[in-house]
Amino acid sequence: MMNMTTVNLETEPTKPYESDAEHQRLARLVGAWRGTAQTIMGPPGTTPIEAPWEGRITTILDGRFVRFTYRSSVEEKPIAGEMLLAFESGEKLWRISWVDSFHTGTAILVSVSKEGGTDIDVRGSYFAAPGHPHWGWRTVVDDAQADRLVIRMYNITPDGQEAPGIEITLARG
Repeated sequence: MMNMTTVNLETEPTKPYESDAEHQRLARLVGAWRGTAQTIMGPPGTTPIEAPWEGRITTILDGRFVRFTYRSSVEEKPIAGEMLLAFESGEKLWRISWVDSFHTGTAILVSVSKEGGTDIDVRGSYFAAPGHPHWGWRTVVDDAQADRLVIRMYNITPDGQEAPGIEITLARG
């Protein structure tokens, strides 16, 4: 019988898998990252709250996914979180699941791209309040530069108006 307390998805042996260009792209993100986040806590035009961010991106399950674990703060309150990024080779879709101790509450925000898109540009929705419609959430990952990573996130009102929510600018380190 296996000892499940020692499972590490970064190193656990798995069935061989053939990496494609999108998974190789994700693997290039592996490493330590540091930078800042600008979080907007109000209507458009509100001055963003700036805070340091640091995290690590690792591959899991032999490169099928990447995991970004991070810590930061908002208004001097510590936060921590995790994003899993995936490219579904069969359907040609990008997917992100996101949890953290501030932005997502007790929910898992799951977002998906349009089929066949090459950009990591995904959309999901989240619960706003009892009796109110869900709001949309858009996440765009700009990984065009090898040593720079920018993650932009947008709130989308129920009537489709999009406004900046968070911009995270990171450098390797």
